[in-house]
Amino acid sequence: MTKLICTAQQARQADTLAIQQVHIPSLILMEHAALGCFSHLKSRLKKAQSAVIVCGPGNNGADGLAIARLCKDHQIQCSVFLVDPEHLSIDEKIQWEMIQALGIPYTVHLEKGIQSIHQADLIIDALFGNGLDRPIQEPYTTIIQEINASNAFVASIDIASGLQATTGNALGVCVHADQTLAIDCLKTGHYRNDGRKYSGRLICLPIGIPGHLHNTLKTALLLETKDIQIPLRDNHSHKGTFGKALMIGGSQSMHGAITMACQACYRSGIGTLTCMIPDCIQKIVGQKMEFAMNLCVPSQDGIFSIEGVETLDQEKSKYDILTLGNGMSRNETTALFVKHALESDRCVLLDADACWALKDQLTLLDRDAPVLLTPHLKEMTYLCQKDLKAIQEDPFETVSAFCEAHPQCTLVLKSDFTLIGHQDKLYVWDHANSALAKGGSGDILCGILTGLYGQCRDPLQAAITGVMIHSLCADIKKDPASVMPQDLIEQIPIVFSSLREV
Repeated sequence: MTKLICTAQQARQADTLAIQQVHIPSLILMEHAALGCFSHLKSRLKKAQSAVIVCGPGNNGADGLAIARLCKDHQIQCSVFLVDPEHLSIDEKIQWEMIQALGIPYTVHLEKGIQSIHQADLIIDALFGNGLDRPIQEPYTTIIQEINASNAFVASIDIASGLQATTGNALGVCVHADQTLAIDCLKTGHYRNDGRKYSGRLICLPIGIPGHLHNTLKTALLLETKDIQIPLRDNHSHKGTFGKALMIGGSQSMHGAITMACQACYRSGIGTLTCMIPDCIQKIVGQKMEFAMNLCVPSQDGIFSIEGVETLDQEKSKYDILTLGNGMSRNETTALFVKHALESDRCVLLDADACWALKDQLTLLDRDAPVLLTPHLKEMTYLCQKDLKAIQEDPFETVSAFCEAHPQCTLVLKSDFTLIGHQDKLYVWDHANSALAKGGSGDILCGILTGLYGQCRDPLQAAITGVMIHSLCADIKKDPASVMPQDLIEQIPIVFSSLREV
């Protein structure tokens, strides 16, 4: 099942369309949600000494009541704390009547409910779902505080109560879940702002809403390893088949960046690789990379001289992809290199300092040939009219707006989760690993993307596949603090080989 990441409105729209157009009764969808949650929590419920389902007014609370009924069917002991029995949704009233008819233990009194929370070693949070927009008030403030103060395992249904499902802002106080069981789709609020902090481990459960109902909503897609498309390699091929790359970068103080990028590119399957570097680092780069051809151009004060731009103009048509930025440093010459590269008809990948160099010449992105950009959050500020805080608050909208404005671009926004955008498509890779939070990691990703593009000639495929391969390279048996960039480079062939065998 493709996992979607929706705003609260998109999730409600899909639910409404399922009911109105496909004529799936809301109680059927609710039953599917409860079955999915119960199946996932069944083993934990069986082991619990005391389990309580805390239900609020609305369909999220109704989901919780339905889970309690399924516990009864399977002879699993649990109790219900229904906070406000006077203000129930239509479907929740039906579930509440069944709870009472089946004799499932419950309380509607605040003091007894809080006591059940104190005694529980498993709490299912079904207070508020994705419709919550107002600040949490009493008695819910106290109830949520008591849940957070308990030592119980807490599983939230759909979204942690108190978290706004679109923005991820905590509305005063919020349940701190160990696990969130998202219904039908993940929510953007799980990833934005406070969402990462309060959601715990995210699980997405299907409830029978037909997938095509989401197609018109332009939702983001969560990537999984099954989405990796390793370029095929015909044995009856030659080096030109797999692409010719020109990687431009390096300076006296940052020669390691271009060497790591080139090593990763070669490990990722490029056919031929030429490394354009300033002549002041020719010897050290030559010692590190025997496999790449070096195209040395004049330097000045440890960086590229402006004379190198003429060499770029003479050479750029010979390659399938031009990559710029790794270790170039931020200066007017770097901006000029970027300008001349983008004036070519080749695919151009811009990383690191090349993203900075775009800040005053963004119109260059409106070209016929594809552009790949790989900024981190700070570098993204150079590519859009937003400050760092605004990008952090809504990276989804930031990437979507950029890709809509620049349809030839494929954007990879790097953070603890990665967003990949192209035109109206948006993908999320959620596989955080602190081993990647160190210098050199981005250079290696740049090299992997370059090598993949040379083989598939599809910037979006290269971005999606490269991001995941780069992440999987960090899953090695070493403490994340001790992982070196060279460890990642050495893992590339191992990851490639394991993916080809799947």
